[in-house]
This record gives sequence, structure tokens and C-alpha cells, in this order.
Amino acid sequence: MTKPDAGVETLELNFALVTEVKPTFRVNRGELESLATLVLEAEGARGQWEVTVALVDDARLQGLHRQFMGVDEPTDIMTFPMSADGSGIQGGELVISVDHARTQARAWGHTPSDEVRFLVVHGVLHLLGWRDESDDDRQRMLDRQQVLFERWKAEKQEAR
Repeated sequence: MTKPDAGVETLELNFALVTEVKPTFRVNRGELESLATLVLEAEGARGQWEVTVALVDDARLQGLHRQFMGVDEPTDIMTFPMSADGSGIQGGELVISVDHARTQARAWGHTPSDEVRFLVVHGVLHLLGWRDESDDDRQRMLDRQQVLFERWKAEKQEAR
């Protein structure tokens, strides 16, 4: 959570991690929260935010993909923005397949833990309004994801 400055609306993040499926690799709640905070701050988010990351298996996420998108195949992440309820709270839920994260990590040459982190960046960008329907939009979003993820890793390294 950030500290308030006089007269300036700050960012307040309420973060939760739900593990419907326990990953066989390391997932650290504090790291995911700091990563979500970095993305929100870098994109100029202000006010109250609630972000939940739910870790599920391929079968669960495929069911959600079918139910909400009409696509009956597994995917890596689905983002469910909060509906406007007049409370002023923004955010939503990021549902990530640990199975997909493990498979994609091998394909991209990094750890499953880093893949989950990268997907959190992707999901938070979606909560902020980024879209990836076209090839150009997807590439812009992937480029921004990479920049923010590398910034977070560098800040984490400096803090050691």
C-alpha cells in the first residue's frame, strides 16, 4: 500500500491469493502483490483497488473459458474485472492455470514462477484497460508486460 501525499489521491491495494490448486513450484503472495502494485503505479492508477489472483488447473480454467468466452480449450489466464457498484473500488480477479504456466515456462525458457508473475502483469494490464484482440495490440501489450516485469525484477534485485 502506498502512503498518502497531501491533496493527492494515492493508490490503495487490497491483494489476495487463492490457491484452488497448489502449484508444484514456488508462488509467493508478497511478490505477486508487489508486482501488481508496481504495474498499477507505473500505469498511473489511483484510488482503491482490489486484485485477487486465483491459481487453478487447466480443467477449471477451460471450463471458465468455455462459459464466459465460448471457447472450449485451455488458456493461461482469464481476467474478470469488477463491475461498477458505485463504491469507487476498482480491480478484479485474475484466474491463472498453473498447468499452463508450467508448460509455457518451458516454451519461453524461464521458470513456472516467473510465468505466473508475467501473467499477473498481463492480467493487471487488462484490469487497467489494455486490450490484446488485434496482433498489434497484443504485441504492444506483451512489450509493456516485458518492460514492467523486468523493472520489477531489477527493483527486487536492488532490494537484496
